[in-house]
Amino acid sequence: MYAENTLQMEWCLDCHRNPAKNLRPTGEIYNMAWEGPTEDRPVWCAAADKSDVPTAESVSCTTKDPKSVAALTSPALLEPASLTTSPSPAGSSPAASPVHKFTSQEDLGKFLEVHYKIRTPKDLTSCEVCHR
Repeated sequence: MYAENTLQMEWCLDCHRNPAKNLRPTGEIYNMAWEGPTEDRPVWCAAADKSDVPTAESVSCTTKDPKSVAALTSPALLEPASLTTSPSPAGSSPAASPVHKFTSQEDLGKFLEVHYKIRTPKDLTSCEVCHR
């Protein structure tokens, strides 16, 4: 084993200054071979509109086109990773979740930055934000 980074505060702040280049779907966090999306390898993501869902689970992403997956499988079997339906109010039919196709790491990262609620340097104005 070896230390890839120093893990000093500057390393954390550097990432928070431009988090989009480092963010990936939660299912890919431990994938050391992860490469960001490209035109040839797009990633589709949808965000849950539920406040009771933990932040890290509020986004579902897949590397398979959700339209082709939905055509092969019933919507009930696809949830929550299906990206094809979202919870609907009682008595109404499920509405389609907005699915976003990403072909660049920058675009995917900006989408995840919002939904993961990543703090910006403006939010990190005090050491007590991280060190309690």
